[in-house]
Amino acid sequence: MANINLLPVEYKEKEKFSIRRILIILFFIILIFGSAYLYFSLELQIDYKEQELKTMKSELASIEKVIQEVINLENDKKMIEERINIIQGLIDNQSHLSRILGEYSASLLDEVWVDNLSMSANQTFNFTATTYNNYLIAKYMVTLKDDPTFDNIELSSVTKSKIKEEDTDVEIVRFGLSGIFIPKRPGK
Repeated sequence: MANINLLPVEYKEKEKFSIRRILIILFFIILIFGSAYLYFSLELQIDYKEQELKTMKSELASIEKVIQEVINLENDKKMIEERINIIQGLIDNQSHLSRILGEYSASLLDEVWVDNLSMSANQTFNFTATTYNNYLIAKYMVTLKDDPTFDNIELSSVTKSKIKEEDTDVEIVRFGLSGIFIPKRPGK
Protein backbone atom coordinates (compact mmCIF):
# COMPACT_ATOMS: atom_id res chain seq x y z
CA MET A 1 0.00 0.00 0.00
CA ALA A 2 1.12 3.31 -0.79
CA ASN A 3 0.85 6.32 1.47
CA ILE A 4 -0.86 9.08 -0.25
CA ASN A 5 -0.90 12.46 1.40
CA LEU A 6 -3.84 14.53 0.37
CA LEU A 7 -2.99 17.48 2.61
CA PRO A 8 -2.04 20.70 1.02
CA VAL A 9 1.68 21.54 0.78
CA GLU A 10 1.51 24.05 3.63
CA TYR A 11 0.64 21.33 6.06
CA LYS A 12 3.40 19.15 4.75
CA GLU A 13 5.92 21.87 5.62
CA LYS A 14 4.41 22.29 9.03
CA GLU A 15 4.89 18.62 9.57
CA LYS A 16 8.56 19.03 8.79
CA PHE A 17 8.83 21.75 11.40
CA SER A 18 6.93 19.90 14.08
CA ILE A 19 10.05 18.00 15.16
CA ARG A 20 11.90 21.22 15.19
CA ARG A 21 9.11 22.84 17.20
CA ILE A 22 9.08 19.95 19.62
CA LEU A 23 12.82 20.30 20.07
CA ILE A 24 12.51 24.06 20.63
CA ILE A 25 9.64 23.61 23.08
CA LEU A 26 11.56 20.84 24.78
CA PHE A 27 14.61 23.10 24.96
CA PHE A 28 12.53 25.90 26.55
CA ILE A 29 10.95 23.47 29.00
CA ILE A 30 14.40 22.16 29.96
CA LEU A 31 15.60 25.75 30.18
CA ILE A 32 12.68 26.70 32.47
CA PHE A 33 13.19 23.61 34.68
CA GLY A 34 16.95 24.21 34.74
CA SER A 35 16.39 27.86 35.67
CA ALA A 36 13.89 26.85 38.36
CA TYR A 37 16.33 24.23 39.70
CA LEU A 38 19.19 26.75 39.65
CA TYR A 39 17.00 29.39 41.33
CA PHE A 40 15.88 27.04 44.13
CA SER A 41 19.37 25.63 44.64
CA LEU A 42 20.76 29.18 44.87
CA GLU A 43 17.94 30.10 47.27
CA LEU A 44 18.85 27.11 49.44
CA GLN A 45 22.52 28.11 49.38
CA ILE A 46 21.59 31.69 50.30
CA ASP A 47 19.45 30.45 53.19
CA TYR A 48 22.28 28.17 54.32
CA LYS A 49 24.79 31.04 54.13
CA GLU A 50 22.40 33.35 56.03
CA GLN A 51 22.08 30.72 58.77
CA GLU A 52 25.89 30.41 58.90
CA LEU A 53 26.14 34.21 59.06
CA LYS A 54 23.69 34.34 62.00
CA THR A 55 25.64 31.58 63.76
CA MET A 56 28.93 33.38 63.14
CA LYS A 57 27.50 36.68 64.39
CA SER A 58 26.33 35.04 67.61
CA GLU A 59 29.74 33.36 68.02
CA LEU A 60 31.45 36.69 67.27
CA ALA A 61 29.34 38.39 69.94
CA SER A 62 30.31 35.74 72.50
CA ILE A 63 33.97 35.98 71.44
CA GLU A 64 33.84 39.78 71.77
CA LYS A 65 32.54 39.35 75.32
CA VAL A 66 35.45 37.01 76.07
CA ILE A 67 37.90 39.47 74.47
CA GLN A 68 36.48 42.29 76.61
CA GLU A 69 36.84 40.12 79.72
CA VAL A 70 40.46 39.37 78.75
CA ILE A 71 41.14 43.10 78.25
CA ASN A 72 39.57 43.84 81.64
CA LEU A 73 41.66 41.09 83.24
CA GLU A 74 44.84 42.47 81.62
CA ASN A 75 44.00 45.95 82.93
CA ASP A 76 43.36 44.47 86.39
CA LYS A 77 46.65 42.58 86.15
CA LYS A 78 48.54 45.79 85.28
CA MET A 79 46.86 47.62 88.14
CA ILE A 80 47.68 44.81 90.57
CA GLU A 81 51.29 44.68 89.34
CA GLU A 82 51.57 48.45 89.89
CA ARG A 83 50.16 48.04 93.39
CA ILE A 84 52.56 45.17 94.08
CA ASN A 85 55.48 47.34 92.89
CA ILE A 86 54.32 50.19 95.13
CA ILE A 87 53.94 47.84 98.09
CA GLN A 88 57.35 46.30 97.37
CA GLY A 89 58.85 49.80 97.23
CA LEU A 90 57.22 50.64 100.54
CA ILE A 91 58.53 47.42 102.06
CA ASP A 92 62.02 48.17 100.72
CA ASN A 93 61.83 51.75 102.04
CA GLN A 94 60.49 50.49 105.33
CA SER A 95 63.37 48.09 105.72
CA HIS A 96 65.74 50.89 104.66
CA LEU A 97 64.19 53.28 107.18
CA SER A 98 64.15 50.65 109.90
CA ARG A 99 67.87 50.07 109.26
CA ILE A 100 68.47 53.82 109.48
CA LEU A 101 66.50 54.06 112.71
CA GLY A 102 68.34 51.00 114.03
CA GLU A 103 71.69 52.66 113.29
CA TYR A 104 70.56 55.86 115.00
CA SER A 105 69.24 54.04 118.04
CA ALA A 106 72.43 51.98 118.30
CA SER A 107 74.47 55.18 118.29
CA LEU A 108 72.37 56.98 120.93
CA LEU A 109 73.68 57.51 124.40
CA ASP A 110 71.39 56.85 127.33
CA GLU A 111 71.59 60.52 128.35
CA VAL A 112 70.50 61.85 124.90
CA TRP A 113 66.87 61.96 123.81
CA VAL A 114 66.04 62.58 120.16
CA ASP A 115 63.06 64.92 119.70
CA ASN A 116 62.86 65.24 115.93
CA LEU A 117 64.60 63.35 113.13
CA SER A 118 64.37 64.09 109.41
CA MET A 119 66.16 62.54 106.50
CA SER A 120 66.34 63.71 102.90
CA ALA A 121 66.59 61.65 99.74
CA ASN A 122 70.33 62.29 99.42
CA GLN A 123 70.92 60.56 102.81
CA THR A 124 71.53 63.78 104.76
CA PHE A 125 69.89 63.95 108.16
CA ASN A 126 68.95 66.60 110.69
CA PHE A 127 67.74 66.02 114.20
CA THR A 128 67.17 67.82 117.42
CA ALA A 129 67.83 66.19 120.74
CA THR A 130 67.92 67.00 124.42
CA THR A 131 70.57 66.17 127.00
CA TYR A 132 71.96 67.41 130.35
CA ASN A 133 75.12 69.32 129.37
CA ASN A 134 77.57 70.29 126.62
CA TYR A 135 79.95 67.46 127.54
CA LEU A 136 77.28 64.88 126.53
CA ILE A 137 76.76 66.72 123.21
CA ALA A 138 80.49 66.49 122.48
CA LYS A 139 80.58 62.84 123.54
CA TYR A 140 77.61 62.07 121.27
CA MET A 141 79.24 63.85 118.32
CA VAL A 142 82.43 61.84 118.82
CA THR A 143 80.36 58.64 118.98
CA LEU A 144 78.69 59.51 115.67
CA LYS A 145 81.99 60.45 114.01
CA ASP A 146 83.55 57.15 115.11
CA ASP A 147 80.61 55.21 113.63
CA PRO A 148 81.29 54.37 109.92
CA THR A 149 77.63 54.87 109.03
CA PHE A 150 77.72 58.62 109.82
CA ASP A 151 79.83 61.33 108.21
CA ASN A 152 80.11 65.15 108.22
CA ILE A 153 78.59 65.50 111.66
CA GLU A 154 77.99 69.19 112.39
CA LEU A 155 76.43 70.97 115.33
CA SER A 156 73.72 73.30 114.07
CA SER A 157 72.27 74.82 117.25
CA VAL A 158 72.50 74.73 121.03
CA THR A 159 69.89 76.12 123.43
CA LYS A 160 70.19 75.92 127.20
CA SER A 161 67.26 76.07 129.57
CA LYS A 162 66.50 75.17 133.15
CA ILE A 163 63.59 73.16 134.45
CA LYS A 164 62.53 72.67 138.00
CA GLU A 165 62.39 69.09 139.13
CA GLU A 166 61.64 68.31 142.78
CA ASP A 167 62.78 71.66 144.15
CA THR A 168 66.05 71.67 142.19
CA ASP A 169 66.95 73.41 138.97
CA VAL A 170 68.09 71.01 136.26
CA GLU A 171 69.93 72.33 133.21
CA ILE A 172 68.61 70.98 129.92
CA VAL A 173 70.46 71.51 126.65
CA ARG A 174 68.57 71.25 123.36
CA PHE A 175 70.86 70.84 120.36
CA GLY A 176 70.66 70.12 116.65
CA LEU A 177 72.95 67.95 114.59
CA SER A 178 73.22 67.35 110.87
CA GLY A 179 75.28 64.98 108.78
CA ILE A 180 75.27 62.27 106.15
CA PHE A 181 74.04 58.75 106.73
CA ILE A 182 75.99 56.00 104.93
CA PRO A 183 73.85 52.87 105.10
CA LYS A 184 75.49 49.52 105.62
CA ARG A 185 74.96 47.00 102.89
CA PRO A 186 72.55 44.24 103.89
CA GLY A 187 74.37 41.11 105.04
CA LYS A 188 77.45 42.98 106.33
